[in-house]
Amino acid sequence: MAKLSIKKDDYVMIIAGKDKGKSAKIIGIDAKNGRALIEGKDLTVIKKAVKARKASDKGGIIEQPATIAISNVMPICSSCNKPTRVGRGTENGERVRICKKCGAVLVTKKAFGRKGKAAKAEEAAPAETKAKAAVRKRVKAAAEAENTAATQE
Repeated sequence: MAKLSIKKDDYVMIIAGKDKGKSAKIIGIDAKNGRALIEGKDLTVIKKAVKARKASDKGGIIEQPATIAISNVMPICSSCNKPTRVGRGTENGERVRICKKCGAVLVTKKAFGRKGKAAKAEEAAPAETKAKAAVRKRVKAAAEAENTAATQE
């Protein structure tokens, strides 16, 4: 079985189905059947009639969170605040999930909050990835080489 791109407590965007375009929180995963238990505002719920088993229990119609196919959700990156594909990499000797759009390490915290976008970006911005640091170093070295060549002429 392949590795899953989502895990419990992730915030995801629903990309297909009746609730397309809405965001939700993963509260459970059934990897065997490829389903995720989701919970969020204005999402489809399952209504179920339940009998009271004891005198202290309450019977009636209850609402349960619905399940959705794992292929119909994408994790939301807390750095760029967009649904993204998941890459895998290592950082500090640990395996981590990486956002394919911005290269940041995916964290399992809510991307939407009461603060402004700038404050959220500063809070959620992780340390620079090794790949981005290497590119930045190469660009800086090339610029310095051009400056030294220009001063020698």
